[in-house]
Amino acid sequence: MVYLGLPAVRLAAVAAILASAASVVAAASNVRDLTKTKDFDSTVGGAQGVLVEYFAPWCGHCKNLAPTYEKVADAFASKSDSVVIAKVDGDKNRDLSQRAGVKGFPTLKWYPPHSKDGEAYASGRDLDSIVKFVTEKSGAASNIKPPPPPPPPTALQLTSSNFDEIVLNPNNDALVEFYAPWCGHCKALHPTYQEVATDFAGDESCVVAQFNADEEAHKAIAQRYGISSFPTILFFPKGENKQPEPYNQGRSQDDFLKYLNNKCSTARLKGGSLSDLAGRMPSLDGIAARWYTSPADGRSTLYQELVSFIESMKGSDKSSPEKEAAASYYVRVMDKAGENAKFIEKETKRLAAILKKYADGTSKLTRQKVDEIKRKHNVLSAFTNERIAAVANKKLEDAKKEAASAKDEL
Repeated sequence: MVYLGLPAVRLAAVAAILASAASVVAAASNVRDLTKTKDFDSTVGGAQGVLVEYFAPWCGHCKNLAPTYEKVADAFASKSDSVVIAKVDGDKNRDLSQRAGVKGFPTLKWYPPHSKDGEAYASGRDLDSIVKFVTEKSGAASNIKPPPPPPPPTALQLTSSNFDEIVLNPNNDALVEFYAPWCGHCKALHPTYQEVATDFAGDESCVVAQFNADEEAHKAIAQRYGISSFPTILFFPKGENKQPEPYNQGRSQDDFLKYLNNKCSTARLKGGSLSDLAGRMPSLDGIAARWYTSPADGRSTLYQELVSFIESMKGSDKSSPEKEAAASYYVRVMDKAGENAKFIEKETKRLAAILKKYADGTSKLTRQKVDEIKRKHNVLSAFTNERIAAVANKKLEDAKKEAASAKDEL
């Protein structure tokens, strides 16, 4: 006889091979099948503690649990002398189900050693929860390695002892998240907030911090700032007699970067590196680019223009130590370039090479040192930027034309 194009003998051989493979797969499971009453009675009540899952083949929840339950059995496979992970087809052996008081599937019960009185398992159906339960009941450790502890937070952790010292320091800009450990929105924000803290880890005066406002010792400070919900994020600007500003922007990494770069006068990118604008001052870029393209006999006027601008800036309420330090480097470049005509080109190449080595991982520098080099490189690039020079010269020409036109009208 031939069936589906195969001789009966060959078909029988194929069926035997498939049956054998199926039996091997079934034998590979570490879940002991106690559906037969004699197997159940010979195992439960013995020297080992037994976790039994009463299931039904048609039960959807049982099917969902099956892969996890297999992993539970694998976790205690080497502890078979003290723990047995078992199952009973409660639909097939209804007597055992009734004896255990099973009213629905799946039902998990723990049977201590030398006892046939089962204790219902009523915790989560995830792997960690079931494994934890078995370990607590049996004392047997599973072969599952605990997950590594979470990395420490990058954001500065404030307490009642250091809050005023850091946040109210007139030299610091500070973004503070007031949070509670149980707050779901705080937990959701946590990864992003740590990324932002990492981005600004190189800025000593732009602080990204967290404060557990739910801790009893911290509640006085939380009340001082009217914290009534979590998370509440406040920005404390530099200066004396600080008045915090509520942060009401978006909560993506880009949103925080944009906000803090504006408030702290920084130029951070994702990952913490500086943009090509860091260390530069647009008002001085134009003077620098015009100076670089001017003949030697015309540079002294631009040099004096730069110095005068810086002096007037120092008397402004918008000045800061960072801005004054940045401005002084423009003067230094002009001084050095006046002594050595090739200074700007050589220094630009030297600093670029240092930055490349750092990016390639072949040079070890502190983040603060890399930031300093990047800022200097940016300023040098502004001197040689032809587009900046063209824009600055056009503005100058437009101003001259406007002045001439006004003179003619007079």
